[in-house]
Amino acid sequence: MTADEAIALLHQILDAAEQKPQLSDTQLKVFHLIWLGERYDAIADTMDYQPDYIKQVSSKLWKLLSKALNQPVSRRNLQTVFQQYDQALRSAEPQSSPVHNLPVVNYSALIGREAETDRLLNFLSFEHPAHCISIEGLGGMGKTTLALSIAHRLLQSGEFKAIVFTSAKPDRLTAAGVLPRLQSDRSLQDIFRAIAQILQCPALLLQPFDEQLAQIQVQLSRQRTLLVIDNLETVEDWQSILAFLYDLPIAVKVLLTSRQQTPFPAVALAPLLEFESINLIQNQIYGKGLNLNATVIRQLYHQTCGIPAAIVYAVGLIASGYPIVSSAVATGDYAHFYFESSIVLMRNSAVHNLFMALALFPGSAVREAIAYVADVIDGQTVTQGLAKLQQLSLINQQDGRYDMLPLTREYAIAELKPDFEAGAYDRRVEWYLTFAETHGGKDWRDWQNYSPLEQEWNNLQEVIEWCIASDRYVEVCQFWQKVRCYSHAQGYRSNRLTCWATRLDWTDWLIQAAEQRQDRAMAADVLFDRAWTLTLMGQSHHLQAAESLFAKAWEYRNHTDVSFQIDLAIHVAVWQIEQQQFLVASQWLQDAETLLSASSDAAVYQRLWTQWHYYQGEIAYKTQGYPQAQVHFQQALCQAEAIDWRRVIFLTKDWLADVALKQGNFSEARLLMEAGLQVAQENDDDCRSAFCMRSLACLEQTQGDRSVAHRWAEEARQLFEQLGMQVEAEETSELLQKLI
Repeated sequence: MTADEAIALLHQILDAAEQKPQLSDTQLKVFHLIWLGERYDAIADTMDYQPDYIKQVSSKLWKLLSKALNQPVSRRNLQTVFQQYDQALRSAEPQSSPVHNLPVVNYSALIGREAETDRLLNFLSFEHPAHCISIEGLGGMGKTTLALSIAHRLLQSGEFKAIVFTSAKPDRLTAAGVLPRLQSDRSLQDIFRAIAQILQCPALLLQPFDEQLAQIQVQLSRQRTLLVIDNLETVEDWQSILAFLYDLPIAVKVLLTSRQQTPFPAVALAPLLEFESINLIQNQIYGKGLNLNATVIRQLYHQTCGIPAAIVYAVGLIASGYPIVSSAVATGDYAHFYFESSIVLMRNSAVHNLFMALALFPGSAVREAIAYVADVIDGQTVTQGLAKLQQLSLINQQDGRYDMLPLTREYAIAELKPDFEAGAYDRRVEWYLTFAETHGGKDWRDWQNYSPLEQEWNNLQEVIEWCIASDRYVEVCQFWQKVRCYSHAQGYRSNRLTCWATRLDWTDWLIQAAEQRQDRAMAADVLFDRAWTLTLMGQSHHLQAAESLFAKAWEYRNHTDVSFQIDLAIHVAVWQIEQQQFLVASQWLQDAETLLSASSDAAVYQRLWTQWHYYQGEIAYKTQGYPQAQVHFQQALCQAEAIDWRRVIFLTKDWLADVALKQGNFSEARLLMEAGLQVAQENDDDCRSAFCMRSLACLEQTQGDRSVAHRWAEEARQLFEQLGMQVEAEETSELLQKLI
């Protein structure tokens, strides 16, 4: 009974007792909230009254109802009294009222599922052509609860003259454990028996099967009937029941619940949303008389993953004195009840291996990866196995990727067998090494298409972290060489203070591991990378940490080739530029020039000379030597274009735009800045977009359009802050102050 229906019944009760007080809006609101299970203090907060006043209002309601019904009424027995009164009214109605065998519901209100309820009611309307609809989803999603809620609503509406409920569930889950159901309707004959009892024609059950079928169809055709078949996946004669459903008369609507997919239109149940889950937790806590704080409630939400039955079970465990431990849900009676019946027939099969393999992926995974980790080679077996797991609602598939709910994953991991587990983890490493070899290893200094790595990044991170935890140095080094490009590029599109935290953790481990193994070439490479990352992060403590790393990398330079030494010297110079130490930076660039002049590798020569001219230009610009800066940037641009180094082509043009602005060449500056911004945005480089916007702000400021300058500067500041580039954000904020 909904709250609105209860209020209507409240007026009916008072009218029948010839008590016709004019109930105030406050009284009706209090009654409404009490019906929904709200506590007095919560109602007081909602209505902005004192709790004592709310208790006075409700006390008057209980006195009125107690007198009208001639029995004590309180907030604790309110719903029971109203349900009994409603049933008494219905039993007094003429025989034409609906007949049914619906079980009582064991909840005060259905939380969530509004959209699913609307869809089901639409399907079950006789205006809709579908005669059979199924509620599908993983065990524990609330399929039976939703089906009963729908059936009770239709019972009250009077649209159906008969409602027949059957359930093939062999057991029910409670906080006290798994209890057997005393009656389980698992065969077509059981369904016939339930129909015959409700339609009051039990004699037909004495006839041969063909005659029973014929008479049941005749009886069903005489009135609108709703047939509910719960837990279809556990029936004994699935095909016979489906055949029966297909041949039902048009006066019958059928509502099924099933963990397996059916051939009928379906409403699939997903976990509750966060606010719905918390509402259900609070509802269960109130019903159990518990007092849990907000932190524990959120912990419960994360442990139960928004699965209604898991929430009810977990709160029941707490009420029984159990600690809040997620494993009790994922591996105890809950897991046995909702997973075991689906898994038991798959053990020691390829399907079971696919199920366990998918659990080793923290995020969604592609079919090829799952099959490789599961060691299932035959393509048809893989296809059929994944389809079977989908049919059982154990996994889901979207856009070619497979995933499972966290609770399912936890159960599947508990299923791992030692002989399978060791090989599966090794195969996972092998697959992702091959994947990283194919899609990674790109030049991190240029723009690249990283979409394959981006899609697999969560899984790649998990595999690398596992290799680190397992001290698999060789594999970690191989992964690092292939994914460093993408992990670096992330800092140009998202907050580098957070997204680069992972690569900093990895480099920290790699440096220690390399030095322990006296792998000084690898140590130098990772020291260099870590120092450069910290330099780009730009804050004073980052730059300070980078200094010792660069120094240590330089100590190891004799274990590296000449190109590495030149590159390292150039980037130490960049670190000095960031420190405003331009003379020292020039000295480092001179060292790099000396090494470059001795190099005979043409490819190395071109690329490193490009960088050399680029940073010489930056020093000249920052020391106000604009003509000299222009010469160096033009030389860098020429060399970058010769080797098609796209990102450096863009960067040098960006600097040349700033030089043109300083020299008063406004039209040239604007042309370069606007073209540069377009290129940066096309390559999703938010970092360079922000610099272009700030340059445009300076141009507009110089030309007197302060409002446009302010707009460009504000957009740049926001991007710098989103990227975690605090120094640049502060510099841009200073520019904004000048534009006010």
